[in-house]
Amino acid sequence: MHPKLRAFLEANGLRADATEADAWEYHKQLAADGVAYNGQERAEPEPQPEPKRAAPAAPPADVAAQIAAALAADRQRAAEIEEVCTVAGMEPEQVRALIASGATVDSARKAALDHLKANSLPIGSGAGRAQVGVESRDKFRAAALDGMLMRCGHQLDEPAVGARDFRGMRLLDIVRESLELSGVRTRGMDPRTLASRALAPASTSDFPNLLSGLVNKSLIAAYNEAPATWRPMVAVSDATDFKTKHAIKLSGSPDLLALNENGEYRTADLSESSETYSVATRGRIIRLTRQMIINDDLGGFNRIAQMFGAAARRFENSTVYGLITANGAMSDGNALFSAEHNNLLGAAALSADNLAIARAAMRRQVGMAGEVLDVRPAFLLTGPELETTAEVILRSAALPNATMSSGVYNPWAGKLTPISDALIADTNAWYVFASPNQYPVIEVAWLMGDQAPFIDDEVDFASDSLGVKVRHDFGAGVVDWVGAQYNAGA
Repeated sequence: MHPKLRAFLEANGLRADATEADAWEYHKQLAADGVAYNGQERAEPEPQPEPKRAAPAAPPADVAAQIAAALAADRQRAAEIEEVCTVAGMEPEQVRALIASGATVDSARKAALDHLKANSLPIGSGAGRAQVGVESRDKFRAAALDGMLMRCGHQLDEPAVGARDFRGMRLLDIVRESLELSGVRTRGMDPRTLASRALAPASTSDFPNLLSGLVNKSLIAAYNEAPATWRPMVAVSDATDFKTKHAIKLSGSPDLLALNENGEYRTADLSESSETYSVATRGRIIRLTRQMIINDDLGGFNRIAQMFGAAARRFENSTVYGLITANGAMSDGNALFSAEHNNLLGAAALSADNLAIARAAMRRQVGMAGEVLDVRPAFLLTGPELETTAEVILRSAALPNATMSSGVYNPWAGKLTPISDALIADTNAWYVFASPNQYPVIEVAWLMGDQAPFIDDEVDFASDSLGVKVRHDFGAGVVDWVGAQYNAGA
């Protein structure tokens, strides 16, 4: 406040210790009472001929300029606080509260820095700047990913908060919001620029991670939904590398013997035969291009991911059933199904009587030391053409035999589990397998025990695209023959 104006107010009754805000308020009261500042230290109200009070005189020009400058400074303070705090990711309510409290720009900067420290990811090696608004970005990622999944037809039990808002968004809209959250101003960007910024190798946008997450969930869902009829029949192992795995076939449980003449226990000699196999890698790359983003082709990208998930399962199916139908040679030089292995039954139609022959042959199998193993059948494997016949035999309450009455008990009811797969190309062939917990015939392995396909992504500057690599490490091999019987059928 101008010193002369202050002296005028004190001369007219203002306390000497009054604040500047109180001084201005007192000035308003004097003006309302008709006491105007005229450059003197004291003034008296002039008598008014009219009952109406005269309009208060305007303050001097220098006082008005001070008022205008004060208001402009306050507006500048509010604008700087809003900019600093918004960049730091503070909520609008927090920013408004700071401005209303009369906080200075310096104190607002400190509050913004404290907010960054509490909510930002640490700056790692090679980081160009702090990551702000982490909590809101995490919420955005979760909501955007679930919204994209819902748009592609995935059923989610509990979508993330806000997911339904993203369900109807175009890809470019999600790109714009992702860039804005990472600190990139997108106002005025056309679709081509937005798509390029989203797929830039050095971009801080979350959009590539969202697409990679979509591929992962779509691919794994398709992989899990694809049929794997062989799973109950096989033993599962882990592979720590791609080296040849040696599956050891033991002779069986040696008989317990009487103690020798010295009262000592005798050591059992175990025969063994080594069958080998290894894990192999299959993979492919999916590319999301600028054109797909601009054309909003999220559905096409999702369909490719689903097809790759089904392809990973087909790779497993063809590997396992290929071992069965190929009937390849084992370490002893004989085919998996052969007369030497006592598991080749000839050519007889699938029936209850012929199943009995297969069961008896399996139960009389012997180990490498000649011990009787008494292997019990658990599964009946056929192609689709014999699927119904197998189910009738194994699930009918009465024996399905035309020469017997309907009251004859079916000894096969519930005894074996029928399995049918289109990869059994021979329409007449049928197989009997034991439980892998007793005598496994096929063993499968995934690298490091990771059964799901692996997903990795990389932005390609040369092609303006996001490449998502799908890799699947899987292997299978024949480990024994006593747990299987084969009949070529008729």
